[in-house]
Amino acid sequence: MSEFSARYNRNVGLFGEEGQRKLRTTDVTLVGAGGLGSPLTQHLALLGVRQISLVDYQELDDTNRNRFIGARHDDPVPGSPKVELAARLVREINPDVLAVPIKAGLVSLRAFEAVKTAHWVFGCFDEDGPRAILNELCAAYARPYIDLASDVSEPGVYGGRVCVAWDGNGCLHCLGLLDDSDVRRYLSTESERAGEAAVYGVPVAALGETGPSVSPINGVIAGLAATEFMVAVTGMRAPTRLIEYRGQVSKVVVSTDPPQPDCYYCKGIRGKPADADVERYLRMPHLSERRR
Repeated sequence: MSEFSARYNRNVGLFGEEGQRKLRTTDVTLVGAGGLGSPLTQHLALLGVRQISLVDYQELDDTNRNRFIGARHDDPVPGSPKVELAARLVREINPDVLAVPIKAGLVSLRAFEAVKTAHWVFGCFDEDGPRAILNELCAAYARPYIDLASDVSEPGVYGGRVCVAWDGNGCLHCLGLLDDSDVRRYLSTESERAGEAAVYGVPVAALGETGPSVSPINGVIAGLAATEFMVAVTGMRAPTRLIEYRGQVSKVVVSTDPPQPDCYYCKGIRGKPADADVERYLRMPHLSERRR
């Protein structure tokens, strides 16, 4: 007789009781509980992980209602923290899973601790600045990191990608997935941003603008990420390092581009938190105010 309830029967049919057992002992941290993070939260709860720590300091906005899985039409705006809505979603789907809402930005002691104590980490960001920080934090503490991105790069071109940095052989940096100028702007102080805006003639407010985002595209990206997590944890196969979804041509493409050799994050600081000193970001007070 199975040790698992009937709710897991179809899971066990795919990856066996040992696979489900591994999921039930896995703690994950998800940073960015929004349009990408909420469908991913749904998948993780259905898979039956042990704990999901949800990190986001934002509240639900009316413009989020087209894509936030679990948001109800009568959830008040303002007054509905995204992490609380995501935690409610977990509880309503699967009471076996412990949901831990952390209403804080990425650059905070609580978020850093949640990342360092997780078995797997997910990042769902709109900007490359926090991606770069989380990529470095996960490398320093040798935490497998799955980064999700959805994108509408130009009219008629839409999709996204999933990057799995899990074994020190490929990360956001050495796969060329980070925009250095975006990272630099994120790390800059407000006065430095204002100076850049004055030089290039771009209003400071425009530097943080986001583009279109819809639930179906986010759902595809979240499903791909959850699948790579599932196969890795249960032992079905090794996760794929980089998957691209090109929605305008109905294709999912596995990237074969090799990572840069001798990557500082993969080879230099992986598993060496003292050498990395990622906590230096916590000593930059302007970053604690930045979005996620």
